[in-house]
Amino acid sequence: MELDECIRKRISVKNYLNKEVPNDIIGLVLEAASLAPSAGNLQNWKFILVKDENKKADIAEACKNQNWMNQAPAFIIVCNDEKIITSMYGDRGKLYSTQDCAIAAQNIMLKAADLGLATCWVGSFDTERIKKILEIPEDVTPEMVLTLGYSEEKPEYHDREPVTRVTFFDKWGKKTDEKSLFPLGQTAEKYFKTISKQVKKQNIWEKIKSKFKK
Repeated sequence: MELDECIRKRISVKNYLNKEVPNDIIGLVLEAASLAPSAGNLQNWKFILVKDENKKADIAEACKNQNWMNQAPAFIIVCNDEKIITSMYGDRGKLYSTQDCAIAAQNIMLKAADLGLATCWVGSFDTERIKKILEIPEDVTPEMVLTLGYSEEKPEYHDREPVTRVTFFDKWGKKTDEKSLFPLGQTAEKYFKTISKQVKKQNIWEKIKSKFKK
């Protein structure tokens, strides 16, 4: 799948088909996770794949009784072995290690979308219960639970804030860049199409167009 399409097709799904995801497909998803960048290339993430129905039910209960999760045929719990990072970066390494796991999780969700799968990031849970259910060592932290399966629902894409509203130049709040005539994400051609109606009203369309051809 082309990258832009993959990014747009990744949405949070809470309704899944009763259809198993083959391990070889999940393997591709996890391989994509392992290719994520990490602080110092220390790769502090660990992944726990859960298909057992009883454990899934226990995990869903630990996730504040989000029982919809049980529809998904598989969970991937992304764990953070932060001591690998903090041994090199000290207290700052705690932040780096969490960031590493988040990037790996994003790779999981994008690769899942690429393979026709659906996911949902679940971050609200009882950490100690998850650790007990999955026998996670004391010094390792579960960062998020990702549900994985085939979507039963028709994707409904949620609107996002335009990039022009959330991007500043050189300092907070500055929304213009004197070095570029066109708004972010627009080529000259797209920009001309955007303003053509307004410009044509002023009868200067051809004049402006010819100027940019020089």
